[in-house]
Amino acid sequence: MQPRIRAALFHFTLSAVVAGAVFLPIYFLWYPGVLFESAGGRGLFFLTVGVQMTVGPLITLIIFKPGKWGLVFDLWVIGIVQAAALSYGVYVLFEARPVYIAFVKDRFEIVRANAFPEGELAKAHATGYDNLSWTGPRIVGVKLPTDPHERLELMESSFAGIDAENFPRYYVPYADVRGEVTAKAGPLDTLRKRNPQRAGEIGQALAAIGRKEEDVRFLPLRAGKDDLAVLVDAKSGEIVRIMSLFPWAQK
Repeated sequence: MQPRIRAALFHFTLSAVVAGAVFLPIYFLWYPGVLFESAGGRGLFFLTVGVQMTVGPLITLIIFKPGKWGLVFDLWVIGIVQAAALSYGVYVLFEARPVYIAFVKDRFEIVRANAFPEGELAKAHATGYDNLSWTGPRIVGVKLPTDPHERLELMESSFAGIDAENFPRYYVPYADVRGEVTAKAGPLDTLRKRNPQRAGEIGQALAAIGRKEEDVRFLPLRAGKDDLAVLVDAKSGEIVRIMSLFPWAQK
């Protein structure tokens, strides 16, 4: 095997090991389960590591020549550029990670770490909702303000795409909204009709969690790339599973 091919293969293997190490916290902590794809983690991750695992080894294949003057310097430059690009990609993934799943009115919303207006996290310090999780999203409820002035401000901000879930001062423990969750949740038969090609997955999920159909209902979860269905206990409102099924009525 030619030295340059051997060097490129070594570079590719090293890049793959680094990508695997990066993948673990992204998939298991920042974008757990179905959120990896639906919240955009998969696309950005594979774009980032795809460039790392092709461009770097390809450049090594082109420039590598045993005994070449400045070869070590060239390889260091490639490694530094790769590390910088990978660090930036991981930083973007970290900043966009889901930190809350918030129940609002009649649905759940994904809230990302970079989705809070400036200064809003500080206003939630007393309740602890300024602490953004590194290990997956926390489940919370949202209580809309009763003050007319606050409601008007909230309505105005919603026109710019900044809704109640982006203001952690309105967060409450999930236990406080479980009654609303059970009241708003719909029957699984409705979810089945909205996903006729994947209806069997609902039965499989029920079997996996050991629940009867009449004991489970669902609510939509707006997640970003693809919306999801949240299965909840019909009595307690406890979230029992999140599934990549289309949750909305067809228009």
